[in-house]
Amino acid sequence: MDKLLLVVCLITLAVPVAAAELPAADAALIQGAGVPLYPAATFATGNKDVGFRFATSEDPETVRKWYQEKLAAWSLFDKYDSWILYHGEPGASMGDLMSLSQVQVQANENLPEWHGVDKSMTTEIVIMVVQ
Repeated sequence: MDKLLLVVCLITLAVPVAAAELPAADAALIQGAGVPLYPAATFATGNKDVGFRFATSEDPETVRKWYQEKLAAWSLFDKYDSWILYHGEPGASMGDLMSLSQVQVQANENLPEWHGVDKSMTTEIVIMVVQ
């Protein structure tokens, strides 16, 4: 019986979880914060407490430029292998970013396996909305 349970657990973990649908209330929250959703992105997971993760097959630089154009008044934190566009004054520290609305864009080869999205979707967009 223990072996059967182990096998079932391993199979369950091996099957990718399909991408979820962004709830309307969360879409409204993001929109209310003035953050546009990247048109070619698929919602993967998240909520208002941990942030919203999206996946796209567009390359990170294309997505970054798009967000910089759409959020031109926001500041950029580009240090320590992190690219974070945030709603605040320039020069914020990593600690300061925790209390600011932000958009992070990075390459993440694990997205298809983690979230059941198309294998080409390896650019991750994380949106944090601070209320």
